[in-house]
Amino acid sequence: MSSGPLTGWQKRIQGALFGACNPLQDIPKVLGLYRSGDLKIEELITNRYRLDQVNEGYRDLLEGRNIRGVIVHEH
Repeated sequence: MSSGPLTGWQKRIQGALFGACNPLQDIPKVLGLYRSGDLKIEELITNRYRLDQVNEGYRDLLEGRNIRGVIVHEH
């Protein structure tokens, strides 16, 4: 790839660690919202899969049967 568009059109490449959140501040805040019942995480989960069902989860996602599946690792 040529660097021309980056320099000529004032484009830039920018990375992000943890999205754009501050984990020391934002993770405790999200956990607090969840614990107080103000953040409904359970309702966002479409299906749960065991670790040995990971391929089924991917198939369901690709075929539109699953929007937000979660792999549950029980130990």
